[in-house]
Amino acid sequence: MPRLRAILGYGAALLTIAAAVVGPLFWFGFFARAAGKTSLRIDPLYSGGEPARTLARPGYQIVIYKPVPKQAPLSPEAPFVQVVWKPASALPPTVSERLDLEDLGRPDCVISFQAPRDAHAKLRVNVEPLAGRVLPLHEVGRNSFSSLIARVNDTIVVRVPLR
Repeated sequence: MPRLRAILGYGAALLTIAAAVVGPLFWFGFFARAAGKTSLRIDPLYSGGEPARTLARPGYQIVIYKPVPKQAPLSPEAPFVQVVWKPASALPPTVSERLDLEDLGRPDCVISFQAPRDAHAKLRVNVEPLAGRVLPLHEVGRNSFSSLIARVNDTIVVRVPLR
């Protein structure tokens, strides 16, 4: 009888450890599907908002996102528009683009930056406003959520601050 208790006890312990290892793999998928069915969305301050349109260039694309408004009256982050160049590996060494951010039929700004092949090189962006709503940037890196340039995988993300 004592031997049977030991075998059952060790067997239960082994099953508990197996359930602890395998259980999260099952439950993670269940909770991911449940969260996907809700209307939860990532805050546009972090995601950059929703894509508005894509401009095709020879060898690469420019995705212009919808403007992200200021989140709260006392928030330090300015409204911005996110612009993504992809793939970064296909960009010319120097990028300079006149872009119509708000799709009004005229360019709002000129965005220029160096696109080095080294994925770890520091990036700097210049934004020259051509319309009244865009704020200028000069040699900006990762200053804030609303004015930055960053390499994310094989894309280059630029956030242009707005008034």
